[in-house]
Amino acid sequence: MRLFAIPLCLALFVACGVEGDAVTDDSGDTSVETDTDTDTDADSDVDTDADADTDADSDADTDADPLEAARATCVAKINALRASNGKPALTRRTSSEACLDTQATTDQSGGGAHSAFGDCGESGQNECLGHGTTGVESCLQNMWDERLQAGCSGCDACSGSYNPDCPDCDFYGRNTGDVCGHYVNMNADYFTQVACGFSEQGGWVVIDFW
Repeated sequence: MRLFAIPLCLALFVACGVEGDAVTDDSGDTSVETDTDTDTDADSDVDTDADADTDADSDADTDADPLEAARATCVAKINALRASNGKPALTRRTSSEACLDTQATTDQSGGGAHSAFGDCGESGQNECLGHGTTGVESCLQNMWDERLQAGCSGCDACSGSYNPDCPDCDFYGRNTGDVCGHYVNMNADYFTQVACGFSEQGGWVVIDFW
């Protein structure tokens, strides 16, 4: 079962100066030189190996993720915030990052927030709308600060298991107008992995939880 509150969340976050949205799915690896010929062969072997090393370095450069720094920053920020609340760090799920990039691009391209939710097998999702690589930390901080709202005062008591009806924890903001879902996802004990994906258009950021 997938739970959404996209229009409400978007309206509230524009009003509060925070652009974001949250959703949770509750379905919840030495030779000895003896002659000149031997020396020549040895030299040849060394040259060949050097070429191979150069090729390997070139391949590594080609395969380098241009978003690596942004992804690492995103996950580090989430784990620093969790640590401030005595929570263990989430493991970065690198194998899903390309999938999250697609989710973010799909959403920004017209699908809307969370339109691709579930496509990467995640159970929870936060989304920063327009922050890009340079603004992701401030977006995450704003999401974490939802806990300071009166309507989110009870969220910590329900961090052990997903409960959309947790007392004094208005996940979607339907009852009090205080949206708590981003904080709930980031602080949850039932998630162990996280990944961050960035739209190829340079604006939206998806944060998925497993």
